[in-house]
Parts: sequence; C-alpha cells; structure tokens
Amino acid sequence: MEQIQQILEFQLGNNSVAELCIALGVFLSVFIAMKMMRKHVIERVLKLSRRTNTKIDDVVTGFLKGIKTPVYLLIAFFVALQGIEVPESLNLIVHIAILVVVVSQVTTLLEEVFVMMLGAQFRKTNPASELPGIFRIGIRLLLWSVGGLLILSNAGVDITSLIAGLGIGGLAVSLALQGILSDLFASFSLAVDKPFEIGDFIIVGEHKGTVRHIGMKTTRLTALEGEEIVISNAELTSARVQNYKKMKKRRITMTIGVTYDTTPEKIALANTIIKEAISSQDSVEFDRSHFKTFGNSALLYEIVFYMLTSDYAVYMDVQQAINIEIHKRFVEEGIEMAFPTQTLYVKKDSLH
Repeated sequence: MEQIQQILEFQLGNNSVAELCIALGVFLSVFIAMKMMRKHVIERVLKLSRRTNTKIDDVVTGFLKGIKTPVYLLIAFFVALQGIEVPESLNLIVHIAILVVVVSQVTTLLEEVFVMMLGAQFRKTNPASELPGIFRIGIRLLLWSVGGLLILSNAGVDITSLIAGLGIGGLAVSLALQGILSDLFASFSLAVDKPFEIGDFIIVGEHKGTVRHIGMKTTRLTALEGEEIVISNAELTSARVQNYKKMKKRRITMTIGVTYDTTPEKIALANTIIKEAISSQDSVEFDRSHFKTFGNSALLYEIVFYMLTSDYAVYMDVQQAINIEIHKRFVEEGIEMAFPTQTLYVKKDSLH
C-alpha cells in the first residue's frame, strides 16, 4: 500500500500521479458520457422531433447528431485540464481552441436555424421557390463576422480599434464600390420581391428575352434572336419590367374588313362565323365581335378574345387556325374580304 501511495504522490511536473489519473478519468468519463448521450438521448429526441410539425427541432437535433468525435475529444480534454496545473501557454491554446470550436458550432447552428426560418417565411409568398443563395451568403457573413470578433475579444485582442478601423475602411470601400454595392442590394430586392424567375420571358425597355441567370450583380437574358443580354440588377429594379410568364391569359384584339357591297344579311352572318371560328378553338375564351365602323375601303369588325395560356407558340397556332377557319367560311358563304381600293372618276370636259 505504501508503494502505491508513493506512486500516486510522485510528482510529474506540477501534478502528482494521482491528480493526473483523476484528470484521465475525468477525460474518459466526459468523452464516454457525451458519446452515450449522442447515441441514445439525441437519437431518441431526433425520432420524436420527426413526429412534430415544427422544423426547428429537426434542425437542432440534426445538428447535435452531426457533431464530430474530435469536438467531443476537445471538450473532454478541456474539462480534464481544469483539475490539474498545466503551462500557461498550453492552457491558452486549449482555451482558444475550445472557444473557436464552440463559437463555430453555435454559428453553424444559428445559420441553419435562420436559413430554415427565412426559407419558411419566403415560401409563404413563393410556395414553389427556395431561399435564394444570396441570403445564405449574407447570413453566413454576418454570423461568422460576429463569431470572429467574439473569438478575438476572448483571446485578449482589443477589438474596439479594429471595429473602428473596419468602419472607416468599410465607408471608403462602399464609396469606391458604390456601383457594385448598388447592384448587390438590388439583387437582394429581386430575391425578395421576385418580379421574375429563371425561365420567365420579360421585356425591359427595348430589351426582351428569357431569363437564364440571376446573379449578384447582373441578370442575363437570352433574346429571341439568340444573343445574350446582360442587364445590371440596379437597372432592373428601377426599370419597368413586363413579365409574360406571369400572364394568366392573353387579350387579343383583331380587325377584319369586308367589302362595301356585302349585304346586311351577310354582314350579320359574318359576325356569327367569326364567333363560331373562335369559340371552336381550345384554350380560347370568346369575348365579343362587332361590326364597328365604316372604314375608308371596308366595313370593319372588331373582335376580342382571350388566350387562356401565356405560351406564345400556342397563341400563334390558335390565331392561325382561327384565320384559316374564318377565311374558309367566308369563301363558302360568298363574303368577300376587303383590301385597300380606290375608285378614280375622270370627268371629261367638252372641247369647243
């Protein structure tokens, strides 16, 4: 017993063997306890969270399950060191390491929670869309900036002058990059308001095309002719944008003229033919057809109908079918379509 007592009291550095054994026991106990908690408690909580309607518990438990073994080892090592004397340099290194790990883990968890909450809020107005990546980048930069300052502050760095310097530097950079920052904030506005999405056909001023890419600085369109049009996001937020993809139905107005020698009966019949030709088409809602006015060289009908699709190719197919059907029926009924004509009367004066 005395030999064991002597061994336990033997000094290794500033600590006895007994103190080192206790520290080792604490290290193993903490590490095993955390691994057991992860295996049994967190797994059980994760199963329970899947039965709830809320998502935040799924995010938190999923995060806790994803913590890696080296993190558990570092925490157990930090706890074990509290009972023994170690060099100040080692204590500082372990302290900073545990601080970095804890801050990084908490920052990652907060990032996941904020992204989940913003994504849920975003889907309330845009059910078919996901949270744009630019928001993830913004959340990540903000949280990691705060986390970095927290680490530096706890490591003994005076961050007051650092924050002041960053403020002055940020002001100088913002003035130098005013155009780029304007486009960057415009991209946030586009992501929130979503006036258009990838695949939409839009018209911006004199430019029109299909949206292919919405970036942090520019948006790119593919024009009907095939070339790529690059427009700054700041210009898009200040311009009037026509989005044909969001159009539920297309209003079509067309004019048809028949000759002046058409009888009143055939004028009424022409109106019936036009209505039947339009109503017989799919994806069409007939509105009206009227003999509107006496033109210079024709009796003019004004026709209005709606296409129940925004697809331009479908519209053109239907318009063609309507035109062919009207022309066919007019030929069968002997109704002659008018074209610009001019009658010239020549008066001959008698010569004396």
